[in-house]
Amino acid sequence: MGLIIQVYESLFDTSRAAPMSAREANRLLGHIAAALVVFTVTAFALKVIVHPERAARYTPLVTFHAVTMFAWMSLLASQAYLASAGRMKLHRWFGAVSLALVAALSVSGAIVSIDIGREFGRPEVTIVNIAAFVTFIPLYVAAIAFARKRKMHAHRQAMLIGTLAFMTPVYARVTDVLGLPPQVAIGLQPPLTIAITLGYEWAALRRVSKATAAMLAFSVAVVLAMVAVLAMWFV
Repeated sequence: MGLIIQVYESLFDTSRAAPMSAREANRLLGHIAAALVVFTVTAFALKVIVHPERAARYTPLVTFHAVTMFAWMSLLASQAYLASAGRMKLHRWFGAVSLALVAALSVSGAIVSIDIGREFGRPEVTIVNIAAFVTFIPLYVAAIAFARKRKMHAHRQAMLIGTLAFMTPVYARVTDVLGLPPQVAIGLQPPLTIAITLGYEWAALRRVSKATAAMLAFSVAVVLAMVAVLAMWFV
């Protein structure tokens, strides 16, 4: 018990000085977001190269949703770089524009998810994709609230964790190419989200903030609830 208390106090020690300035933390977030963009584009490109017949699935609606998702992930990177450069007026303007973008990607994503589930008789795909939005939308709202309260690190983490919720379909493209079961992609979601988030957290703060811990717990809880629904559906 004493060891557990010591580990807890070490992880959440608010007296430890942050090794990064806000500008450096924003720049690092920009690098992480840019890497996610590159990984996502690469994963989807590989899927089409290995399975060219899947290109027929890129209907106007699917293409529109793909464009909105790419725009969101690119916006996360550009917003972080703008904040790092001190261009906060432009950062806030793009933040306001993001409301329309989030609405577009959410509506198109829900429709595409339902259509895919019906077309291929795979309701699990719909459930997995809807779970991503169940995670993302509350965290997006939380990020706005954090920004208004000037809690900028929590704001950045809410945006990052929310975006990472969308990565399961990306992981699925990689596992498809490698010939792995689709369940592997779901299994990769929680540990990779935790690793990326806490890696950024430790680099920026050298501790774990309670806000980040709570948001991670929420993200993992949604995945566990999704797995429970899938288990009841198919077992």
